[in-house]
Amino acid sequence: MILLSFDIEEFDLPKEHGVDISMEESMRVSKEGTKIILDTLRERGAKATFFCTTNFAENAPEIIRQIVADGHELASHGCDHWQPSDDDAARSKPILEEIGGVAVHGYRQPRMANVSYETLSQAGYSYDSSLHPTCIPGRYNHWNLPRKPHKQGDLLEIPMSVTPWLRIPLFWLAFHNYPWWIYKTLCKRTHNHDGLFVIYFHPWEFVELAEHPEWKVPGIIKRGSGKNMAKRLNAFISLFGSEAFQTFSHWKGYVSDK
Repeated sequence: MILLSFDIEEFDLPKEHGVDISMEESMRVSKEGTKIILDTLRERGAKATFFCTTNFAENAPEIIRQIVADGHELASHGCDHWQPSDDDAARSKPILEEIGGVAVHGYRQPRMANVSYETLSQAGYSYDSSLHPTCIPGRYNHWNLPRKPHKQGDLLEIPMSVTPWLRIPLFWLAFHNYPWWIYKTLCKRTHNHDGLFVIYFHPWEFVELAEHPEWKVPGIIKRGSGKNMAKRLNAFISLFGSEAFQTFSHWKGYVSDK
Protein backbone atom coordinates (compact mmCIF):
# COMPACT_ATOMS: atom_id res chain seq x y z
CA MET A 1 0.00 0.00 0.00
CA ILE A 2 1.24 3.48 -0.89
CA LEU A 3 0.20 6.47 1.23
CA LEU A 4 0.92 9.46 -0.98
CA SER A 5 0.46 12.90 0.53
CA PHE A 6 0.96 16.57 -0.25
CA ASP A 7 1.58 19.44 2.15
CA ILE A 8 -0.57 22.16 0.63
CA GLU A 9 0.76 25.34 2.14
CA GLU A 10 1.72 28.88 1.25
CA PHE A 11 5.06 29.02 -0.64
CA ASP A 12 7.23 30.44 2.14
CA LEU A 13 10.46 28.71 1.10
CA PRO A 14 12.05 31.98 -0.15
CA LYS A 15 11.70 33.43 3.35
CA GLU A 16 14.17 30.83 4.59
CA HIS A 17 16.71 32.48 2.27
CA GLY A 18 15.99 36.10 3.13
CA VAL A 19 13.44 36.83 0.39
CA ASP A 20 10.31 38.68 1.50
CA ILE A 21 7.71 37.03 -0.73
CA SER A 22 4.14 38.32 -0.45
CA MET A 23 1.23 36.13 0.59
CA GLU A 24 -0.38 36.83 -2.79
CA GLU A 25 2.67 35.54 -4.68
CA SER A 26 3.19 32.56 -2.37
CA MET A 27 -0.45 31.56 -2.82
CA ARG A 28 -0.23 31.95 -6.60
CA VAL A 29 2.69 29.51 -6.71
CA SER A 30 0.98 26.96 -4.46
CA LYS A 31 -2.29 27.16 -6.36
CA GLU A 32 -0.49 26.53 -9.65
CA GLY A 33 1.34 23.53 -8.25
CA THR A 34 -1.75 22.04 -6.60
CA LYS A 35 -3.70 22.19 -9.86
CA ILE A 36 -0.90 20.28 -11.61
CA ILE A 37 -0.95 17.65 -8.86
CA LEU A 38 -4.71 17.21 -9.09
CA ASP A 39 -4.58 16.91 -12.88
CA THR A 40 -1.85 14.26 -12.64
CA LEU A 41 -3.69 12.21 -10.02
CA ARG A 42 -6.94 12.47 -11.95
CA GLU A 43 -5.31 11.21 -15.14
CA ARG A 44 -3.74 8.26 -13.30
CA GLY A 45 -6.66 7.42 -11.02
CA ALA A 46 -4.47 7.56 -7.90
CA LYS A 47 -5.72 8.79 -4.53
CA ALA A 48 -3.81 10.90 -2.01
CA THR A 49 -4.12 12.81 1.23
CA PHE A 50 -3.76 16.60 1.19
CA PHE A 51 -2.52 18.20 4.42
CA CYS A 52 -3.63 21.82 4.04
CA THR A 53 -3.01 24.99 6.00
CA THR A 54 -5.97 27.22 6.68
CA ASN A 55 -4.04 30.06 5.02
CA PHE A 56 -4.20 28.10 1.79
CA ALA A 57 -7.77 26.89 2.29
CA GLU A 58 -9.16 30.34 2.99
CA ASN A 59 -7.39 31.77 -0.06
CA ALA A 60 -8.30 28.89 -2.38
CA PRO A 61 -11.59 27.32 -1.21
CA GLU A 62 -12.37 26.17 -4.75
CA ILE A 63 -9.23 24.02 -4.78
CA ILE A 64 -10.09 22.53 -1.40
CA ARG A 65 -13.51 21.56 -2.72
CA GLN A 66 -11.90 20.06 -5.82
CA ILE A 67 -9.60 17.94 -3.65
CA VAL A 68 -12.66 16.53 -1.91
CA ALA A 69 -14.67 16.14 -5.13
CA ASP A 70 -11.84 14.12 -6.67
CA GLY A 71 -12.03 11.59 -3.84
CA HIS A 72 -8.88 12.60 -2.00
CA GLU A 73 -8.61 13.05 1.75
CA LEU A 74 -8.47 16.49 3.33
CA ALA A 75 -6.27 16.72 6.43
CA SER A 76 -4.77 19.56 8.47
CA HIS A 77 -1.34 21.17 8.17
CA GLY A 78 -2.09 23.84 10.75
CA CYS A 79 -2.91 27.48 10.08
CA ASP A 80 0.20 29.48 9.22
CA HIS A 81 3.12 27.50 7.82
CA TRP A 82 5.74 30.18 8.43
CA GLN A 83 4.76 31.02 12.01
CA PRO A 84 2.82 28.09 13.49
CA SER A 85 1.17 28.54 16.88
CA ASP A 86 0.52 26.02 19.62
CA ASP A 87 -3.24 26.19 19.04
CA ASP A 88 -3.10 25.76 15.25
CA ALA A 89 -4.06 22.09 15.37
CA ALA A 90 -7.27 22.83 17.27
CA ARG A 91 -8.09 26.03 15.33
CA SER A 92 -7.47 24.56 11.86
CA LYS A 93 -9.71 21.51 12.08
CA PRO A 94 -13.15 23.23 12.12
CA ILE A 95 -12.05 25.76 9.50
CA LEU A 96 -10.99 23.06 7.07
CA GLU A 97 -14.10 21.01 7.79
CA GLU A 98 -16.32 23.97 7.02
CA ILE A 99 -14.54 24.81 3.76
CA GLY A 100 -14.19 21.21 2.59
CA GLY A 101 -17.53 19.96 3.85
CA VAL A 102 -15.94 16.79 5.23
CA ALA A 103 -14.56 15.53 8.53
CA VAL A 104 -10.83 16.03 9.05
CA HIS A 105 -9.11 13.10 10.79
CA GLY A 106 -5.39 13.69 10.30
CA TYR A 107 -2.75 16.25 11.16
CA ARG A 108 0.81 17.06 10.10
CA GLN A 109 2.88 19.72 11.83
CA PRO A 110 4.66 22.25 9.55
CA ARG A 111 8.26 21.22 8.82
CA MET A 112 7.68 17.90 10.61
CA ALA A 113 8.25 19.63 13.94
CA ASN A 114 7.33 18.03 17.25
CA VAL A 115 3.66 18.13 18.19
CA SER A 116 1.76 17.16 21.33
CA TYR A 117 -0.17 13.92 20.86
CA GLU A 118 -2.40 14.88 23.77
CA THR A 119 -3.26 18.17 22.05
CA LEU A 120 -4.13 16.36 18.82
CA SER A 121 -6.33 13.83 20.61
CA GLN A 122 -8.15 16.58 22.49
CA ALA A 123 -8.72 18.41 19.20
CA GLY A 124 -10.44 15.32 17.77
CA TYR A 125 -7.77 13.97 15.42
CA SER A 126 -7.39 10.23 14.92
CA TYR A 127 -3.92 10.15 13.40
CA ASP A 128 -0.76 12.19 13.05
CA SER A 129 1.86 12.09 10.32
CA SER A 130 4.50 14.51 11.60
CA LEU A 131 7.27 11.99 12.23
CA HIS A 132 10.21 11.51 9.88
CA PRO A 133 12.26 8.80 11.64
CA THR A 134 15.68 9.82 10.37
CA CYS A 135 18.10 12.75 10.71
CA ILE A 136 17.74 15.89 8.58
CA PRO A 137 20.50 18.30 9.70
CA GLY A 138 19.07 21.60 10.91
CA ARG A 139 15.55 20.18 11.18
CA TYR A 140 15.32 17.12 13.41
CA ASN A 141 17.09 14.00 14.63
CA HIS A 142 14.69 11.09 15.02
CA TRP A 143 17.04 8.14 14.60
CA ASN A 144 15.68 6.35 17.66
CA LEU A 145 11.96 6.72 16.98
CA PRO A 146 9.79 3.97 15.42
CA ARG A 147 9.90 3.55 11.65
CA LYS A 148 6.45 2.00 11.30
CA PRO A 149 2.90 3.14 12.20
CA HIS A 150 2.24 2.86 15.92
CA LYS A 151 -0.20 4.04 18.56
CA GLN A 152 0.43 7.05 20.81
CA GLY A 153 -2.41 6.72 23.28
CA ASP A 154 -5.60 7.01 21.22
CA LEU A 155 -3.71 8.47 18.29
CA LEU A 156 -2.17 6.56 15.38
CA GLU A 157 1.24 7.88 14.32
CA ILE A 158 2.04 7.25 10.63
CA PRO A 159 5.73 8.09 10.00
CA MET A 160 7.39 8.87 6.68
CA SER A 161 9.10 5.90 5.08
CA VAL A 162 12.84 5.48 5.42
CA THR A 163 14.89 2.43 4.48
CA PRO A 164 15.07 -0.27 7.14
CA TRP A 165 18.81 -0.28 6.58
CA LEU A 166 20.58 2.91 7.73
CA ARG A 167 17.27 4.83 7.67
CA ILE A 168 18.04 6.52 4.37
CA PRO A 169 15.40 9.25 3.82
CA LEU A 170 13.15 8.80 0.79
CA PHE A 171 11.16 12.01 1.11
CA TRP A 172 10.61 14.77 -1.45
CA LEU A 173 14.19 16.04 -1.51
CA ALA A 174 15.52 12.55 -2.19
CA PHE A 175 12.92 12.23 -4.94
CA HIS A 176 14.49 15.28 -6.64
CA ASN A 177 18.12 14.31 -6.32
CA TYR A 178 18.64 10.55 -6.25
CA PRO A 179 19.17 8.92 -9.65
CA TRP A 180 15.85 7.37 -10.59
CA TRP A 181 17.14 3.77 -10.65
CA ILE A 182 18.55 4.14 -7.13
CA TYR A 183 15.44 5.85 -5.78
CA LYS A 184 12.96 3.34 -7.19
CA THR A 185 15.10 0.44 -5.97
CA LEU A 186 15.16 1.82 -2.42
CA CYS A 187 11.40 2.47 -2.53
CA LYS A 188 10.60 -1.02 -3.77
CA ARG A 189 12.81 -2.69 -1.18
CA THR A 190 11.38 -0.56 1.64
CA HIS A 191 7.82 -1.27 0.50
CA ASN A 192 8.49 -4.99 0.23
CA HIS A 193 10.04 -5.01 3.69
CA ASP A 194 7.34 -2.94 5.44
CA GLY A 195 4.28 -3.67 3.30
CA LEU A 196 3.68 0.08 3.29
CA PHE A 197 5.29 3.19 1.80
CA VAL A 198 4.57 6.73 3.05
CA ILE A 199 5.79 9.83 1.19
CA TYR A 200 4.98 13.53 0.83
CA PHE A 201 5.54 16.41 -1.58
CA HIS A 202 4.66 20.13 -1.87
CA PRO A 203 2.80 22.00 -4.62
CA TRP A 204 5.67 24.40 -5.31
CA GLU A 205 7.86 21.47 -6.37
CA PHE A 206 5.67 21.23 -9.49
CA VAL A 207 6.43 24.82 -10.51
CA GLU A 208 9.49 25.73 -12.62
CA LEU A 209 11.61 27.00 -9.72
CA ALA A 210 14.67 27.41 -11.93
CA GLU A 211 12.90 30.19 -13.83
CA HIS A 212 12.78 32.36 -10.69
CA PRO A 213 16.28 33.22 -9.43
CA GLU A 214 14.73 36.04 -7.39
CA TRP A 215 13.37 33.41 -4.97
CA LYS A 216 16.93 32.21 -4.16
CA VAL A 217 15.85 28.58 -4.00
CA PRO A 218 18.88 26.27 -3.54
CA GLY A 219 19.89 24.11 -6.49
CA ILE A 220 19.25 20.92 -4.53
CA ILE A 221 15.56 21.92 -4.36
CA LYS A 222 15.25 23.42 -7.85
CA ARG A 223 16.70 20.29 -9.45
CA GLY A 224 13.96 18.19 -11.01
CA SER A 225 11.15 20.67 -10.27
CA GLY A 226 8.34 21.71 -12.60
CA LYS A 227 7.56 19.48 -15.58
CA ASN A 228 10.28 17.02 -14.56
CA MET A 229 8.60 16.63 -11.18
CA ALA A 230 5.26 15.82 -12.79
CA LYS A 231 6.95 13.27 -15.05
CA ARG A 232 8.67 11.59 -12.14
CA LEU A 233 5.43 11.48 -10.13
CA ASN A 234 3.86 9.71 -13.11
CA ALA A 235 6.74 7.25 -13.11
CA PHE A 236 6.35 6.72 -9.36
CA ILE A 237 2.65 5.91 -9.76
CA SER A 238 3.47 3.51 -12.58
CA LEU A 239 6.10 1.83 -10.40
CA PHE A 240 3.45 0.57 -7.97
CA GLY A 241 0.23 0.87 -10.00
CA SER A 242 -2.60 3.33 -9.35
CA GLU A 243 -4.63 0.80 -7.38
CA ALA A 244 -1.91 0.69 -4.69
CA PHE A 245 -2.46 4.34 -3.74
CA GLN A 246 -4.83 4.98 -0.86
CA THR A 247 -5.68 7.81 1.50
CA PHE A 248 -4.38 7.70 5.06
CA SER A 249 -7.84 7.32 6.61
CA HIS A 250 -8.78 4.37 4.41
CA TRP A 251 -5.50 2.53 4.78
CA LYS A 252 -6.31 -1.05 5.82
CA GLY A 253 -9.93 -0.03 6.32
CA TYR A 254 -8.97 2.48 8.99
CA VAL A 255 -11.76 5.06 9.12
CA SER A 256 -12.20 7.24 12.18
CA ASP A 257 -15.50 7.67 13.99
CA LYS A 258 -14.41 11.05 15.35
